[in-house]
Amino acid sequence: MASVDVKGVSKNYGNITALKNVSLSLDTNGCIGILGPNGAGKTTLMKLITNIIKPSTGEILVNGTNVSNDPSTALRTVGSIIEQPEFYTYLTAYETMMFVCRIKGGTKEYCMSEIDRVSEITEVKGFLNRKTGTYSRGMKQRLALAVALINNPDVIVLDEPTFGLDPKGMSDIRNALNRIREQRNSIIILSTHLISEVKELCDRVIIMDEGSIVYDSEVDSVDKSLRVRFYEVPADGLNSIANEPVIEDGGKTAIFRVGKEVPNYMIIRDLMSRGAKIRDVEESSGIEEKYLEIVGRGKD
Repeated sequence: MASVDVKGVSKNYGNITALKNVSLSLDTNGCIGILGPNGAGKTTLMKLITNIIKPSTGEILVNGTNVSNDPSTALRTVGSIIEQPEFYTYLTAYETMMFVCRIKGGTKEYCMSEIDRVSEITEVKGFLNRKTGTYSRGMKQRLALAVALINNPDVIVLDEPTFGLDPKGMSDIRNALNRIREQRNSIIILSTHLISEVKELCDRVIIMDEGSIVYDSEVDSVDKSLRVRFYEVPADGLNSIANEPVIEDGGKTAIFRVGKEVPNYMIIRDLMSRGAKIRDVEESSGIEEKYLEIVGRGKD
């Protein structure tokens, strides 16, 4: 079983602390989503895991091996996309993947098989023989994911892999990640600004802010919510059988936490029985509310 252990890691740049005493243990295959505003420390953490930079204090172990002390062993089964991917513009996608695979020790026959496998997952087959200098951003992102998957890594580190893509490109990358996730062969660490991405792809959500981990939960364990907008609120107020809601929009919108004990329909039935006239209802996974509660509504 793959594992990543971050133990009391901090990263300082002069007087600036980018990461503050972060500890994290990952030992279950699946997708872990890291959410946070700009400057939260997401990319710094991913650079530390992949040994692009070294910690000021603490240590990081991949499959039990210290990344800083023995990177060749620790990173042998790690694939990554960190920030915006770039390639040698005079090489084709096929040549790029063959180059990476051979560097990782694969025979020519094995690498040909790997290129075929990852090209299928990421849908890059259609432009394998085009030089990467002609690629759009979306094509580069798909190729970067294909490169990261070569050698079927135990740990896949992806720093905002859909950043800057159009809706079609985002959908392509997410579909590829879902195919990888469903195989349950790897730990996928995915940083993103998009809550929808975490809801669609991830099994566990981590929220970072100001260089620290401030929340860590299984996605299914996050309190779900029900946003109810009213034409007319109940005369006796918006407290319900569920709990006291968060009130927005001058009292015309209420957000209720929901669960198995008090399902959505019971909240709606209770409100309507007390005279509420409801405009619309929106279910949420609860991650957005948790993020805004922790990080704050005024931040980017």
